[in-house]
Amino acid sequence: MEKARISGLQLFLLMTGFLLGSRLIINPGTEAKADGWLAILISGTGGLLLITLYSLIVLLNPSRTLVEILRDRFGNAIGSVVAVFYIWYFIHLASLVFRDFGSFLVTTTYPRTPMEVIIALFALSIIYAANSGIEVMGRISEILVPFIPFLSTIIGASIVTTHDFTAFLPVLENGIKPVIKESLNLLTFPFGEAVVFLTIFPYLNNKRHLKKITTLSTLLVTVLFLYIFFRNIIILESHFLEQATFVPHLTSVLFPGINLEPLFDVIMIIGGGIKITCAIYAAVISLSQLTGAKDYRIFTSCIVAFSVILSLWIHENIFELFSWTGNVWAYYSIPFQVVIPFILLLFSLFKKDKLQDEE
Repeated sequence: MEKARISGLQLFLLMTGFLLGSRLIINPGTEAKADGWLAILISGTGGLLLITLYSLIVLLNPSRTLVEILRDRFGNAIGSVVAVFYIWYFIHLASLVFRDFGSFLVTTTYPRTPMEVIIALFALSIIYAANSGIEVMGRISEILVPFIPFLSTIIGASIVTTHDFTAFLPVLENGIKPVIKESLNLLTFPFGEAVVFLTIFPYLNNKRHLKKITTLSTLLVTVLFLYIFFRNIIILESHFLEQATFVPHLTSVLFPGINLEPLFDVIMIIGGGIKITCAIYAAVISLSQLTGAKDYRIFTSCIVAFSVILSLWIHENIFELFSWTGNVWAYYSIPFQVVIPFILLLFSLFKKDKLQDEE
């Protein structure tokens, strides 16, 4: 671990920026159509339980990161193997966000610029941020993340002139199945992805406030998702939500007389940048602990380069990426986000009870 600490506010903003991340360009609740708000509420509740689970794991294993907890609870051999899979998961997550970011900017803002150039330039800033350490990442979040809700609110002002406040009615018009499917998608993307923070929570300077911080961050993100959903459906109505690729971006260009598109680009860069940086940081910290390296920075450039290549190679186009994310990502993520953390919590509770009995 770095010899560094972050404050409760820095962790709160870092986690909020991470959870918003690339969800800022993809309308939350789209698959559930007009009932997306129900899916957001259900996933927000499940996300709160999941992130509380991650917090309890860290509180039961103080000052230990994910790799150390895995080795301690599963044994050195099995724990190391599971840690390798987690490193892959963090890298894969970073590559998907890289592709989201590149596809969005090429489609909306820089159609004549090769996606490879956009992602590569963005990757350079990610390398710098990750190598600067967790304290710098925390300070960056303090400066940048507050702009996300502020700018989102400004963009939402377009409902003053273009609106249909009944667009989300009637409730459950298409049944409960689409709501359940979208709830699972939202639970695993983005709430469950906060498993990345098992490598970051140990840096909190006062862990007594960890559960409070994570709860407030999850609630804020859920409220922002609800706001974004209602803003989008009120402006565009449900049939347009299904047709548009980047729904939140579309609402930003409908403000009468003013081009708010640059504001949305800023939101995307902040959220996507923080999410990728956290995922890369988790990967390189875990890899350095797994290999016994003294400085995690020797891995950063290689891991980022691999993530960039993976982001360009793994999917042919944005529609294939969205299809894979919507239909496969949730099931692919469950072992990393739910099954293994739940086993870790049980093992941690069992060891704690065993130690108390011995005393």
